[in-house]
Amino acid sequence: MIRKTLAILLLLWWLLPLTAHAAVTEIRRDFLNETSLLPATPIMAAPSVNGSYMICVTVGDVEKTVPTAILRWIDENGQFRSFTYPTVNGVPNGCNLIRNGADTAATLETDGTYAGSYNLFAFGLGFWLAGTQSQGGMKEPLDYAVTGANSGHEFSFPGFPWLFSVVAGSNCKWQLSAGWSGVISGAGSQISTAYGGGSGGFTSLTAGCGYTLIAVQFGSPALGPGPLTDYEYTLLNWTDATYPKLETVFTTGSGGANVLLATNIAERPNNGIISEGLLAYWNNQTSVPCAAAVVGGPSGAPGSCVSPAYIEPESPLQFLTYNTPGQEWGTSPTYSAEVDVIQF
Repeated sequence: MIRKTLAILLLLWWLLPLTAHAAVTEIRRDFLNETSLLPATPIMAAPSVNGSYMICVTVGDVEKTVPTAILRWIDENGQFRSFTYPTVNGVPNGCNLIRNGADTAATLETDGTYAGSYNLFAFGLGFWLAGTQSQGGMKEPLDYAVTGANSGHEFSFPGFPWLFSVVAGSNCKWQLSAGWSGVISGAGSQISTAYGGGSGGFTSLTAGCGYTLIAVQFGSPALGPGPLTDYEYTLLNWTDATYPKLETVFTTGSGGANVLLATNIAERPNNGIISEGLLAYWNNQTSVPCAAAVVGGPSGAPGSCVSPAYIEPESPLQFLTYNTPGQEWGTSPTYSAEVDVIQF
């Protein structure tokens, strides 16, 4: 009887949404001195289980111009997926959260036109509910806050891929001087990627605005602890839209939290018309490019977003899932959703 009860409990545990303070592993793959288009090339070893990954790109040592960077992967439903990275000043820039299927490896390739040679860097994070931290090659060399317009804050920017997080109100303008990416102009909260080039600078441009600039440097991957804390909330093979019930991913401490919010949702491909949405809530909801809501369609095409945010002290980060259009909650087509919160 005890064994039977235990078996039932274990089965129910796998059906419940999972939230955890979890493990992070660094990903990095360099493609140096490229003088032609890069064919689809794995950027990591194929995992033995389905996994969630944030994959970023940047370039360095550009002789003239660089081609477009394209990420390809097979998701946990066996569907072939791709993502074309946006460009900033003609350079691939940004990150994408994916669900990668077991025994397959995401690949990176380039397409389009280019001139001269270039270095291409793929880097990012793997998120695991359990396991060993592999952040030994990562650092957080920059954590800068300022209120109002300033004349510029300079910082050392050695030759590594960096992920920059800027948190600011939607009308707050700024500029980031970031190595081979040149001068990046923005407003509101945004992430950017760049490869080091000696020194960098950040200039806030709007009076009365508060700005926070944080950077994570990606060195050679190594075991050990690092600067990031990860919280995960996972709904796998779910058939219930939770709207209007809010689920809590984590609650901040007395100092609040600057976080990187990575969200992903995808349905199993079906012939229906119902899409699944994932919506995040937090106090002091700073401007975000896309993190508040993402939608996965009936074709299986995922909705995904990576965005910085600030969450007030002693406040929760929460989310809900919903159907669109039609009945907003209740029985849904089978979908999987994941929220990964990276606290700097």
